[in-house]
Amino acid sequence: MSDYCCFERRQPALEENAALSAKSLIEQENRQYNETNALYHAAAVQFGLSDTAFWILYALYSSAAPLTQVQMCAEWCLPKQTLNSAVRSMVEQGLLVLTPAPGGKRAKNLNLTESGRALAEKTIARVVRAEAAAICRMGLERMEADLAIRQGYLQKLREEFTQLKEKTDGHKTENL
Repeated sequence: MSDYCCFERRQPALEENAALSAKSLIEQENRQYNETNALYHAAAVQFGLSDTAFWILYALYSSAAPLTQVQMCAEWCLPKQTLNSAVRSMVEQGLLVLTPAPGGKRAKNLNLTESGRALAEKTIARVVRAEAAAICRMGLERMEADLAIRQGYLQKLREEFTQLKEKTDGHKTENL
């Protein structure tokens, strides 16, 4: 029996002849995900930024309102400690300033300084223009459909991983 649900009900000959099996789709999806990450990493390196500094600049440049570190961690899936270290460094470099967030006792908004905004204009604005050009070349409707499909896949994957976690709680393997 296969590890892939859509294979379990198929005849072996059909599985072999399928142009895109679930296994190959998963592999392609993961390779594309990693290639996309590599493109953004290369852009960050080209601009002399760490990946985290790049995404902080990107998020703040793109946002209509200031973001707190908690919001940034949640919305951009950045590890808390990594984000804290990058924020501290960017504050020291004069790229960010922290201001009290409304209603929060300890929460601080991340705000670009003039230097931070200038850096974002030289770096992130170029990336955003490249992204927009790629979307225009693909077609807005096609990209919207692709995004909806990926969001659906992400939701189903999140559900499956939640079940995986529930089934494996208490049965952790040792770190390799």
